[in-house]
Amino acid sequence: MRKVLNKTAFLFLIIFSFQPNAYAFVTVLGKGDASLCYQSAKTGTGGISAVNICLSAINDIALTQKDLYATYVNLGIIYNNSKKPDNAIEFLNKGLEFDGTLPESLLSLGNSFYLKKNYEKAIELYDQSLDKGLNDISAVYFNKGLVYERMSNVDLAVEFYKKAVELKPQYYDYFEKRARLQRSGEWTN
Repeated sequence: MRKVLNKTAFLFLIIFSFQPNAYAFVTVLGKGDASLCYQSAKTGTGGISAVNICLSAINDIALTQKDLYATYVNLGIIYNNSKKPDNAIEFLNKGLEFDGTLPESLLSLGNSFYLKKNYEKAIELYDQSLDKGLNDISAVYFNKGLVYERMSNVDLAVEFYKKAVELKPQYYDYFEKRARLQRSGEWTN
């Protein structure tokens, strides 16, 4: 029994230590709830406690406009991490209203549509995030690789994965761990 629990815990850590999508969370500095919301988005946290922290931050009247819109985006990321893309879309659309969070909102909206299996819309939003100046181009390439893989277009998937790894070699670790899990039969699509 203990061996099964250890194996389950190990799989949980492997799967959840690598986000299925790359996100462009928006930095919020300080010690308040907006900063905690940012940390949750950055670390891939989901769940009701992270959501409640973000909602508390949004209601903070002392929050700057920049931090308010950053918190909308970070809350959208947290909803995506919780596999609740419709909730994510609601807050990410608010992030579109502020130029400072526009590219990150578009990337994360793409992830929402990926989760909803609307792959064409996801690609469109990923491309728009690039057009609007997203800093982390590797996130777009990685996510487009995921989309093309789901669409069974292996050649395009590999092309975009290679571009992502070229820009951010850390993605290689994801593929190594995924390959090990596939070989052991513990990874299924």
